[in-house]
Amino acid sequence: MLRPLKITFNLDGTGIYYNPHEPMHLDALLSWALMPFHRQKGDEAPTRDSKPIDVPLPLGKWHIGGEWGWCASALFPDGENCESLQFWRKRFRQNKIEQAKGNPVLTNGVYREYNNPMPLLLTQKMTCYALGSKKRVKQILKKHIKFLGKKSSIGKGRIISIDIDIIDEDYSLTKDGYAMRFLPLKDGFRRCRVRPPYWNNHKKTNVCEVGEPYSIKKEKSYE
Repeated sequence: MLRPLKITFNLDGTGIYYNPHEPMHLDALLSWALMPFHRQKGDEAPTRDSKPIDVPLPLGKWHIGGEWGWCASALFPDGENCESLQFWRKRFRQNKIEQAKGNPVLTNGVYREYNNPMPLLLTQKMTCYALGSKKRVKQILKKHIKFLGKKSSIGKGRIISIDIDIIDEDYSLTKDGYAMRFLPLKDGFRRCRVRPPYWNNHKKTNVCEVGEPYSIKKEKSYE
């Protein structure tokens, strides 16, 4: 049975690499987790221009303006938060130079040095909303999703626990008249897909920004 859900990711507080202008969506996390079970053995990794697989998710579907997508919102920081800046560094270890092959070039290639800024959002919680199966969504997230955002390899965005609550209202698409996710908008400035994978170029359309005023018209329907 599909129910309105509120999902809370409790983080370790060391920071999440989060871009509010490119917010991650719950359906993208679920699709990433289930994708390996829907690809055939030997399949090549999808490219930006290839037609992607629409992985079935335990979520409701919306239909707006000839497009369809999953009833799942973007992720938002919850409670008090602030921003921090760290640096992701790599230096050539000169005391190991005898193990290098050829003449090490420090501006590119395997020996390249870098000192890249890593903006972090310091927050204890990230929340999102969905219309879906609580049992199945909980099972997928707790089994497959251990980190949020980039730089998980160095411990950023680590999830401590996940809480999933059934709520009274469905906020997976809009809340108080504002878009909670990318939704079709004829005059929207952003152009992207309305379901995972969002980075793919296949079937892009004009969409609203997350947090932009948005009115759901009568053509919306659920499956």
